[in-house]
Amino acid sequence: MGKSGESWMSSFRGSFDYSIDSKGRVNIPAKFRKGLNPDADDTFVVVRGPTNCLRAYPRDIWDAYENELSSRPETRQTLRHKRLLFSLLSDSKLDSQGRITLTAKQMANAGISKDVTLVGLSNYIEIWESNAYAEYLASEDDFDDMFFESVEAGLSQQ
Repeated sequence: MGKSGESWMSSFRGSFDYSIDSKGRVNIPAKFRKGLNPDADDTFVVVRGPTNCLRAYPRDIWDAYENELSSRPETRQTLRHKRLLFSLLSDSKLDSQGRITLTAKQMANAGISKDVTLVGLSNYIEIWESNAYAEYLASEDDFDDMFFESVEAGLSQQ
């Protein structure tokens, strides 16, 4: 529940290009900040993402994920998963200019040095090195095929 007692879920859509400053700070677009659940307390949890990117989860979304992860039996696989996630994890509260800070290790892991693309994926944000994101998009399967396959799969579930 949001602070006002209403149900609220963060929602991020679209992509934006920015530059990282010398202190590792990146702007979170106003559109994304407006979509942030008040329960997130203006805080993002930044973790390693797949395909050499970072993910920034609103604090409330991450807390639910972390609780679920902590409830799993500790197996070799879950322990590895936790180590990989938590080793690069950082909490970053939005500053007065709407920026979060990425750590040097996070930036090195994702190949980020200056230019980044932020991609809203509904309840979290991916942070990509801009050229890597462009290459990723160019190398993927045909969008039309993926789109129509997912729409057909979704329609067949109804």
